Amino acid sequence: MARSIRSNALENRTGRLKLPVAKKPVFVRIGSGISLGYRRNQTVGTWVLKVADGKGGANTTTVGSADDFVEADGVVYLTFWQAQDLAKKKASTTSDGALPALLTVRMAAKTYLDVLTGRNPRTAADTAGRLEKHFLPKYGTQLVTTLTKTKLDGWLNSMIKTSDDPEVVRRSKDSANRVLSMVKALLNHAVQDPANRISADSAWRLVKPFQGVSKPRDIRYTAAEVRRLIDSAPDLETANIITGCYLTGARYGELAEARTGHFDAENGSLRINVSKTGSRNVILQSSAIAFFSGITKGRSSDEYIFVRSDGTRWKRSDQTRPIKEALRAAGLPTEGSLYALRHTYVSMAIEGGMPLNVIADNCGTSVRMIERTYAKILAENRRDFVERGAPKL
Repeated sequence: MARSIRSNALENRTGRLKLPVAKKPVFVRIGSGISLGYRRNQTVGTWVLKVADGKGGANTTTVGSADDFVEADGVVYLTFWQAQDLAKKKASTTSDGALPALLTVRMAAKTYLDVLTGRNPRTAADTAGRLEKHFLPKYGTQLVTTLTKTKLDGWLNSMIKTSDDPEVVRRSKDSANRVLSMVKALLNHAVQDPANRISADSAWRLVKPFQGVSKPRDIRYTAAEVRRLIDSAPDLETANIITGCYLTGARYGELAEARTGHFDAENGSLRINVSKTGSRNVILQSSAIAFFSGITKGRSSDEYIFVRSDGTRWKRSDQTRPIKEALRAAGLPTEGSLYALRHTYVSMAIEGGMPLNVIADNCGTSVRMIERTYAKILAENRRDFVERGAPKL
């Protein structure tokens, strides 16, 4: 390790206690791009590490408390020399004393989101929004190497809502699990780059998500109920988006982005380019081909297939109000949504004997997800599958 740096003002308590009480620490440079600071408080002082970010700024983090009034124990209360050694360790110095650029959580998040945007802009936007709302304001300025399991456990628990309604609590835990998976993904991405010099991932790897809080979609419709829902739509354009969701099993956002040129009548397929799982071709059955042929006839290839009654494209939450209106008019539970039509598609496809890998490919999901989410339907239809598919004499 590089030699220790001396400082007449900081290396002994007598000199430190002569400094004025102030919010801004007094710093001494202890390495390339790193400084150890001392903040004089009304009570015990604080040791602070400052690391240059290579962009003209710096990141700071607390090292420990100074031995201003009690003897140093090397853990909570530190001498100047102990604080200097610990600061260098926190800064991940190399054997020759050279300091690599230190990675803050926000820097790691930006790199990860840039990569994710290149793969899937929609997923990246959703991830960025959740991280900015739930994680980065508190931990963005901290170094990745200073995260601990205790910190992250506390953060995860802080997202649980307090309520007498168990469903509210369950949903908050389910949501927290989704954000946790995003946090782990960005931190794992940072670990994989040797240049970041992050030697351990236990701080987040050992943080366990809440168990038993993911609730399978439990709203599905019969064919007759879907027809009633379509007939109850407030306008033709809403009826069309309902029909499209039912006949393809696609997500609302995927169909909202689909253009006329993505429909191939000859091959009976619809190209989905914007999806959580990447682009894919949805194989359409005959009635779906007839439906898409009808609503795309005579339209240019760059037009959106599904538009609103005013001719504009469907946006993120535009469907909520007209779908609720259609549900009420059809006499169906108003907690339903367009996503329930995707659930209906998968359920009916399973019952119809469609192979799970074909369903997964068509819907942009995985066989494992289908097996977990639709385990009850699979179990209920097992005998029917065997009866229809097993060899007979």
